[in-house]
Amino acid sequence: MRSHSTQIPESSKLSWMLLPTKKNTDAVQSTTDVLTKAGYIHQSQSGIYTLMPLAQRVVTKITQIITEEMERVGGQRMSMPSLLDPEAWKKTGRLKSTGSELLTLTDRKVAQHILAPTHEEEVTGIVKSMVRSYRQYPLRLFQVTQKFRDETRPRAGLLRAREFIMKDMYSFDVDQQSAISTFHAVEQAYRACFDRLGVPYIVADADSGNIGGKLSKEFHFVSAAGEDTVLTCKCGYAANEERAQGRGAQGVHVYSMVGDEDRSVVVPAMRRPNMLKIKQAWPDCGELTLERKMGEEVTDLRRRIALAGSSGAHKYLVDSAVNGLEIDRIEDIKVAQVGDWHTAQSGDACTKCSTGTLESQTAIEVGHIFYLGDKYSDALDLLVQHDGKWLPVQMGCYGIGVSRVLQAAAECSSSSRGLRWPVSIAPYLATLVPLNGNMEHATSVFATLSNICVDNVRVFADNVIVDDRSYLSPGFKLNDAQLLGIPITVVLGQKFKQSGHVEVQLRVPRLELGTCVAGVDVTGDGYEYKAFVHVDRLAEFLVCALEGQF
Repeated sequence: MRSHSTQIPESSKLSWMLLPTKKNTDAVQSTTDVLTKAGYIHQSQSGIYTLMPLAQRVVTKITQIITEEMERVGGQRMSMPSLLDPEAWKKTGRLKSTGSELLTLTDRKVAQHILAPTHEEEVTGIVKSMVRSYRQYPLRLFQVTQKFRDETRPRAGLLRAREFIMKDMYSFDVDQQSAISTFHAVEQAYRACFDRLGVPYIVADADSGNIGGKLSKEFHFVSAAGEDTVLTCKCGYAANEERAQGRGAQGVHVYSMVGDEDRSVVVPAMRRPNMLKIKQAWPDCGELTLERKMGEEVTDLRRRIALAGSSGAHKYLVDSAVNGLEIDRIEDIKVAQVGDWHTAQSGDACTKCSTGTLESQTAIEVGHIFYLGDKYSDALDLLVQHDGKWLPVQMGCYGIGVSRVLQAAAECSSSSRGLRWPVSIAPYLATLVPLNGNMEHATSVFATLSNICVDNVRVFADNVIVDDRSYLSPGFKLNDAQLLGIPITVVLGQKFKQSGHVEVQLRVPRLELGTCVAGVDVTGDGYEYKAFVHVDRLAEFLVCALEGQF
């Protein structure tokens, strides 16, 4: 039977929590396995997961951070339906372009619905039906809700799932200048979000993909588990591999379009043509396949491009990084479009500074922001009368994968020894583990922890969990404490009975401590720190050890 206590709430006792932990091992295992063994997630079917109580607390904290920062830039939270009418998607062309990733269903009246992967069309229709004057702009509307995608091969747990939680915000402005100002304001809000989440991140120039638009940036956590490649330079430049610009090898490679011999792409030697960039230049080319032409020389190529300019029969995309082609002259030839058409790679010279080289990093995309322009407002006839003219409203959209952040943070900070959550999003800040008959003293230590204040805020309130599971061995409890990744473990062991000292274990990503904190000796290996602290000095020790973490 469970005993009721008015001193430690049941919600703060592990005995009342659905926590199906499994024995951890030192064997190499994926973060998805660790999250499952730690009782954070449960796989219901391929690509679909239940978030267990601890994971839900992490999601709640991530959502709270995001909500606060979105509201600081004027965001208004709302909730749109998950079932969408496909008619608007037909008008924007996305019903066809999204393809098989779109999950659809048919109801009993044979009406078709889309299970929403995103809400650009829906929110545009809402604003069109409600806004009557330019005086009602700007608008910044956001939600945190379930999304759906028919992944061909779901993988990596919450990183590539068929159902996921996402924050999406949509902005509406009367002109381009205002919309771009909004884009940059939201970018700063995103930086504030990720600063608070406590995981190192990269902001990279990016391709807009099927969402569309003319300007976009991605936010990445660096991790070997990622599927994106980001190229960075010490000067601060960063871009997704699809958009990165760099200068590489000498020489030239020429590629001709299969099925259209009158189009060629000229790139630096040993560099691949970038299909995304080429499709943006030639949107009418359909299925794009290129074939390299052998034996090309720069001199002959320069002459042929000049001749093509006279006849107009052949079109060229000429990469500005190719040496020896006299780019200044080629830019005057109408059939030749000079630009960045190759895929940069690690070791290329950075085009943004004169001394740096690009370095490749594998990363997980956790956020993406877009300046959309009039892609959706024009297609759905959302117009505004301003300065005597009726023009499409200028839009932007801004997404953060909330459930994706959960797993990505775990990927970046954890190991086979268990999880390690950043302080800002940990499900609890501290777990209290009474051993050797010390459960009767847990209430007073729980109160000490719960009342710790930082800047006059009780940061530990509702953030302490007590392992009161009397049916488990001390070893299992301590193993769970490490597996769960809660930043602070306070153990009431034999020393507590003898002298009032508790053992404090700190597992906080990127925490660096010396051998003495607040007059207390500390040992550790960088991954975990331990100290024996008298209970009367516990609050002082934790505030000093975790300075700057709250």
